[in-house]
Amino acid sequence: MSCDITFVYVNSTNNASLHEDIAKAVGGKSVALVKDDTLYRILAKVHRRVPTNVGLLDSVNRNRRFSMHVGQDVLTAWKGEGATKMKTNIFAHGFTDGRPVSFGASRKGRVWSHEQARDIHDWVEWVREVGPAVTDLSVSLESVMAGFLLPQPATERPNAVPLSIEWPYQVIAAMSEARKVSHQGQSFALLETELQLSDHSSSGPLRFKVVCPAWSLEYEFRFHPEEPPTIVPVGDDGQIVMTSDAVSLAAFMTANGLLVTFEDELVLVEQGFLLKPDRAKLLYAHDDIEPVDWQGIDLRRESQGQERDPATIQFRSIELLEKEAAWDLIIDDDGNGELADVVCIRRSDDKLHVAFAHCKYSSEEKPGARIDDLYDVCGQAMKMNRAKSIPEQLVKRLLRRERARQADGKNGIIKGDLATLATLVNEARYRDLSVTVLVVQPGLSKAKISDDMLALLGATERFLGDTLQSSLRVWASA
Repeated sequence: MSCDITFVYVNSTNNASLHEDIAKAVGGKSVALVKDDTLYRILAKVHRRVPTNVGLLDSVNRNRRFSMHVGQDVLTAWKGEGATKMKTNIFAHGFTDGRPVSFGASRKGRVWSHEQARDIHDWVEWVREVGPAVTDLSVSLESVMAGFLLPQPATERPNAVPLSIEWPYQVIAAMSEARKVSHQGQSFALLETELQLSDHSSSGPLRFKVVCPAWSLEYEFRFHPEEPPTIVPVGDDGQIVMTSDAVSLAAFMTANGLLVTFEDELVLVEQGFLLKPDRAKLLYAHDDIEPVDWQGIDLRRESQGQERDPATIQFRSIELLEKEAAWDLIIDDDGNGELADVVCIRRSDDKLHVAFAHCKYSSEEKPGARIDDLYDVCGQAMKMNRAKSIPEQLVKRLLRRERARQADGKNGIIKGDLATLATLVNEARYRDLSVTVLVVQPGLSKAKISDDMLALLGATERFLGDTLQSSLRVWASA
C-alpha cells in the first residue's frame, strides 16, 4: 500500500446514498470509492471472528437472487450452494486489541460497527484504522474467509471436558445491586453469585451450580434437536428479583444463555451455538513453566482468608507478586463473583498493568501430573469476563466489590487503599490495558507434566491471547 494514500470518511445515517458528492468536494475529483471484496479485509483484524449476518447474491436464480442469513443459518453462506454465491455483506464479532469488537462490511463501500463512540475523538480514532486495513494488500481475502468460526447448533451435549461457565457479556454489563438472586427468603446481588461446574466429565449431564454466600442451587443443560439448549433446575429453583418483578432463575438463564468453555478451545455461546477454531493443538512451552518454592506451604490449602494464613497458596502467591513489581494496588478478591484470587494493578506512563492470579489447591499432598488439578484453574483463567477487557469497568468492579467487603467488616486490600482504587476509576479509561494471567497450581510438577496437560495450558494461552491479548504465566512445583 502506498503511504501517499489519503482517506476521506463519511459518517451518515442515510444508507441510500454513498455521498460521493461530499467526498469529491472534500478530497477532489480524483476520489475513488473503496468497494467490492476488498472491504472484507477489515475483518482480518478481528480474532475469533464469528459471522452473525451474511447477505448472498445469486446471479443465476432470478427468483431468489438475494438472501440474508443470520444466526446458525450463516452456515448456508459457507457450505453447500451458498459457497458458490457472492457475499454482498458480512457482519461479525470477535476480539481486537484485547477487547470485544464488531465490524460489518458491504461490497457497496460501507464499513460499520455496533460499538458506540463516546465523542468525536473516539470516532476519528476508529476510522483511522479502517482505510489502511481495507487497502492492505498483504492480507489475502482467502485468509479472511477461511478464518471465521462458523456457529454449529448445539443439539446435543458436547463430548468434551467443560472447563468454565460464566454469565454472558450483556448480563455482566447490566449487573447492579438492584438485581438480586433469591431463594427461600435469602437474596444476594447478582454480583455476589458465582457459577461453578458440578464436574469435569466429558459425558453425562452438563450440570452447574449457582453459588451464593448462604446457599447454592444446581441446574442442568437440556439439549434439543431443533431448538437452543434450555436450563432446568435439578432440585429447587431460585428467582431473579428486580425492582418490580421476579422471574424464575432457570427461565432467566435460558433466556439470556450462559457461556461454557470446554477443552480444545470449544465454546458453547449464549445463543446456543458451538464455536471451535479449526487449527492444530498448541503445547505450552515447557521451559516457560516457573517452578516455585512452596516450602512451608500446605499444597492442599488454597485461600488465606481474612486472617492472612501464611501457610496457604494464596499467601505465598501474594508474597512473590509483591517482590516482582511496585504495584499501586494488591487486592485479595477471593470469593463469589471474583475477578481472580489476587489482582495486582500498577500505572506506568499511559498504561494500566494488571495481573490476575488464579490459585488452586493440589488434590494430593505431593506434586504430580494430574490433569484434574488443572481443569478448574485453567477454566478460571479462561473466563471471558467483559470487565477484564475494559479498564474502567475492571476498576469499577473491583471498587464495588471492595466497598461491599468493607461494609461487611472485611478488607481485601493488601497494598494501597480505597482512595487509590477510587482514583484509578477516573484514570482508567485514558490508559491502555496490559494484562497478565497467572495459573498457580503447586500440585503440578514441571518435571512430570504430560503432553495433555501442556495442550490444556496451550489452549488456555491461545484463548487468552485471542480474547484479552494477555500473556499466560504458570507457577508450579519443580
